[in-house]
Amino acid sequence: MIHPFIRTGILLTAVILGCSVAGMVRAETTVPRSLAYNGHLLGSDGQPITTEHSIRFSLWSSADFIDGDTKIDGTVNTDAAAYAGWQEVFTVTPDAQGYFSVELGSTTALPDFSSFTAAEIVALHLQVEVKSSASPATSYELLDTDSSSDTSDRAPLRSVPFSLNADLLDQHDVGTGSGSIPVLGSGGLLDFSAIPGGTNADTFILDANANASGDISLQFGRDLGKTLTYDVDNSRFLFNEDVRIEGDLTVTGLVNGMDLSTLQSGGSNASLLVSTGAGLDVNVAAGSFRLGGAVTDFAGIGNVALADDATNYVFFSSGGLTVNQTGFPADRMNIRLATVSTAGGAVTSLSDKRVYFSDDTEQQTVRTFQPSYEGALYEGDTSDNVGQLKVGLDTLAQRNAYQWVSTRPTLQDYDILLRVTLPEGFIRWDEHPLSVLYRTETADAADNVVGVSLLDTGGNAVTLSGSAIGLVNTSWSTTALEYEGTPLWTSGGEILLRLHLSARTGGGAYVGTVNLRYIERKLNP
Repeated sequence: MIHPFIRTGILLTAVILGCSVAGMVRAETTVPRSLAYNGHLLGSDGQPITTEHSIRFSLWSSADFIDGDTKIDGTVNTDAAAYAGWQEVFTVTPDAQGYFSVELGSTTALPDFSSFTAAEIVALHLQVEVKSSASPATSYELLDTDSSSDTSDRAPLRSVPFSLNADLLDQHDVGTGSGSIPVLGSGGLLDFSAIPGGTNADTFILDANANASGDISLQFGRDLGKTLTYDVDNSRFLFNEDVRIEGDLTVTGLVNGMDLSTLQSGGSNASLLVSTGAGLDVNVAAGSFRLGGAVTDFAGIGNVALADDATNYVFFSSGGLTVNQTGFPADRMNIRLATVSTAGGAVTSLSDKRVYFSDDTEQQTVRTFQPSYEGALYEGDTSDNVGQLKVGLDTLAQRNAYQWVSTRPTLQDYDILLRVTLPEGFIRWDEHPLSVLYRTETADAADNVVGVSLLDTGGNAVTLSGSAIGLVNTSWSTTALEYEGTPLWTSGGEILLRLHLSARTGGGAYVGTVNLRYIERKLNP
């Protein structure tokens, strides 16, 4: 129905900000969400309408206005099937020629067209109704776009919502959220923020079109240039940097041409090989060995039990195959096989200790020094050295010991210096090369304490691993020490072992046996 005294000329436009560069249109990040509507109101006599009028705009999914689209009180029926969820009312006073202009969406926001499908946008129509501003809502009259048709009562929006949606691509916005389009940054690179959570795909494929004829590479760093490459021609992977593997490594092929499985069974190097079994077990392969001049043909054995949460030493001695947690014997002949570390009911590491070549010209020597040490010197450092040092029988364990005591209330110290000449046939130190037996009167280092230090044959201080300082224990105990770094050990040279004893009233520091273990050449092999 057309208002009886108004006719209009309508220009419907969308306000879109944009620019054209070299033929490419690029939308702004945010397009203004409004439409400019320009109208021309004329009376039935063709004269301009210049009085105040109300104009109601609404969006619908159909061109046909039917009964029930407005209520009996003249308001829009928001429950109508075709209602698209938006309406807005403007009060306008046209100019002297009857022209007016309003901005749709300026008071009631237009719908978010990015949530509409293309079909829904195409179906959108604008319904325009006019009444005198002083009249009730029941006075609204529909501005019929085609009075000759009963079904074309509203104006289609056509491309206007698409223009509002010009900053989207197929209704997808730029950003890092779900469904967004990532943007390449400086240098044509995809920023990490565009893929913060990685990918949900189970497989990431390089060379998806399968046309690579040479190398297929994954590169780390443009300047770093570290690559993991598949060599198509030679059917193999290539790394151009060192590789460190912190977990287990299983190799089913060759390593530098060697089949590692031969080391486990049947290979030339498998003799007496220790390999992991199930849980806390190891297996020892068959092989022959010579011990004390006698050759033994060992048949091999499985399921050799280990201790948990410990370092297990596997070796042959005069008592046969042995496993202990105290180390390889230093006081008798033995054939070392392996050290095996365990934790949590499983083997965590296995180190092969077999010796493949030997000319029987080496021998293990354990040199023991009992108090009083041969050639020992005694020295104070010129301060806090008041006390008594003597060698006597410690009745606690019936053993000879140096005993340092003082009646002073503060700690007093004194040193025992043991100078030892390495033999001319000295080759190297054995495992646990130095051990010192000690005890203190109390378990408090403020009362008494023992320390150990060492100079190599060049007179340089040696870094000792193990417990070398702050030693306290009311029972006789042994501290086993090893050497770190690269000290100088010259055969025929002298080393200097310093035992530092401190005590005060109520305390006492004691040292007993000192053992040195090393390998030297046999004089008459």
